[in-house]
Amino acid sequence: MLTDYYSPWLLLSGSAIVYVLVNVIYNLFFHPLAKVPGPFLAKLTKFWLFFEESGGDAANTLAGLHRKHGKLVRVSPNEVAIYDRDVFTTINRQGTKFYKEKTFYGGFTGTHGNLFTFQDPEDHSRRKRLMSPSFSQVSLAAHQMIIYECMKPLLREITENIQAQRPTSIFPAVRKFALDSICAFSFGIDLANPSHIDDESRDRIFEALDNSPRELLIFQHFSSLKAAAGIVAKLFPKMAPDAVIMLQRIGMEKLIASRKATDLDQPGLFSNMQGLLDSKEQKLTDEELVAESSTLFFAGTDTTASTVAIALWHLLHKPDVYARLRAELKAIMPEKNSQPTLKELESLPLLSACIKEGLRITCPPRGRLPRVVPAEGLQCNGVFIPPGSIVTSPISYLLFDEKVFPKPLEYNPDRWLQDNAKELETYLYPFSRGTRSCIGQTLSLAEQRICISQFVRRFSPAENLKFREVKLKEYINIVIMDDLPMKLVEAD
Repeated sequence: MLTDYYSPWLLLSGSAIVYVLVNVIYNLFFHPLAKVPGPFLAKLTKFWLFFEESGGDAANTLAGLHRKHGKLVRVSPNEVAIYDRDVFTTINRQGTKFYKEKTFYGGFTGTHGNLFTFQDPEDHSRRKRLMSPSFSQVSLAAHQMIIYECMKPLLREITENIQAQRPTSIFPAVRKFALDSICAFSFGIDLANPSHIDDESRDRIFEALDNSPRELLIFQHFSSLKAAAGIVAKLFPKMAPDAVIMLQRIGMEKLIASRKATDLDQPGLFSNMQGLLDSKEQKLTDEELVAESSTLFFAGTDTTASTVAIALWHLLHKPDVYARLRAELKAIMPEKNSQPTLKELESLPLLSACIKEGLRITCPPRGRLPRVVPAEGLQCNGVFIPPGSIVTSPISYLLFDEKVFPKPLEYNPDRWLQDNAKELETYLYPFSRGTRSCIGQTLSLAEQRICISQFVRRFSPAENLKFREVKLKEYINIVIMDDLPMKLVEAD
């Protein structure tokens, strides 16, 4: 009787063991990707990739695996990382059939889908047509004075630090500027106005930005947990980041006010999209518009702030380049408080080179961006990768390729002023490429040009210090774990 009582459990346990063993044998020997080299555990379970990414150093781990195994590395039972420029181009070209992988991008989706998370190319194309006018050169030319306004608190903070003879924490200072600028553009709100947000709330927003890349990882790997998290959020709404909810509420209030007003012409995502909301092709609800603005806020704050902060950190430790850049800036900024147009800033070769090198060495989106292999499959390095497999070719592979960029970890703007600069630009895709490239790249470049030019024209390092590397973690984008303190003085 006792044996009969336990037999169903023994049968269940035995079945589970058999199931696991069959999967292990299949993944190791019979899976279509069985011949692709990679870590032993990665061939058996996607938990290997999850734990590597959770540690915040997966990009370096993958780079080391490619040095060991070559172009192809199996990083989970059905996923291959590919270190190959031609494959990167194939995956990301115009009209690509390599669609975004559902589980990964679904991890970023809230109540409403957005431009970043759409898997259907038609959905993406329709939404991008609606939003593109907001990021045109004409729109940004109108927005540049707002970016200059957002610079004022940063410049004031540095000046006060100089007067008090205390160092400036470069990353937090630049981060405030980036947040103010993106919120002015996205929501049409001035975060420097205490009635909109106080310092404590701003700090909570930064905390959410610090934590979200790592916290989202579990949803990027395990889609079933996303549904459970949604239920928890509905049952316990206070568990959601209150500062972010507050920001969305302010954005919604601003949108409602702009609909009622007839004389609001402040450039930005809301105002530029208003004329397109009643398009016959598609109409966005207020909630969808706020969702897109919120996505831009999350995607655009720290990517820009990290790039500017790291570029300035390197420049401050390269006095010769810093002096050359200031001399170049003086030609269009005779006074410290000069505010040249974006077109004037774009004409400066060394400034452009410093920004390109900052984007290259920072590479904010260092994580994998997985795509699904289409029906025809993919041939690479003599290996056929079948339809339905997942492939990833991170942007960092191109930007740190030592065959293209000698001494890739060295910040060297002069590499962009050499005869082969045009060829190098064919590897510079910090915003990805093709139809799925970042729609906010023109805004980010405008913010970088204005911030770096204003900083370098006005301030100098108080002393020459030995350079140290920036402490950071790598998830889908980098998270700087370093304030980057530096004593500054007023420039001549």
